[in-house]
Amino acid sequence: MNPRLCSAGITLRLQINQRFPNRSRRSDGWIGDARHRKKGSASQHNPDENGWVRAIDIDENMGRGRDRNGATAKELADQLVAYAGSSLPGADRILYVVYENQIASGTYRRWFWKWRGKGYGHTAHIHVSFTKAGDRNGDLFPLPILSTDPDERKEWAAALGL
Repeated sequence: MNPRLCSAGITLRLQINQRFPNRSRRSDGWIGDARHRKKGSASQHNPDENGWVRAIDIDENMGRGRDRNGATAKELADQLVAYAGSSLPGADRILYVVYENQIASGTYRRWFWKWRGKGYGHTAHIHVSFTKAGDRNGDLFPLPILSTDPDERKEWAAALGL
């Protein structure tokens, strides 16, 4: 069976590419390499029995100036986790987010960002894992950072409690 990226992953990647057209894609990815496929690996980058891949990596370099230094990537990661922990439609598509040796899940708000220890990785990119709810749900992600419309940004920020 041919692997296919879940619809939520496709949509999120498209939204990020549209918002940050000059971003680096050096650390981007979705399908697991040999390291991800080694025996016993539970990586979301590996296709499941139906061929669904439920993870994407997004390079932290979002463009020029402030967007280049990782601050924008951290803001994006924080908004993804806030969305995952919200009751907004589609929030159940995000399982967890990993960035800068930390993991976060909207399901476990008390562990908003949990240090996993030096060497856990994901320092050059944000890793986003999706649930089965994201397989066919390609609705837009209402993240303020992904909108260029000031009114929409305010509305989405308020909805996320930001």
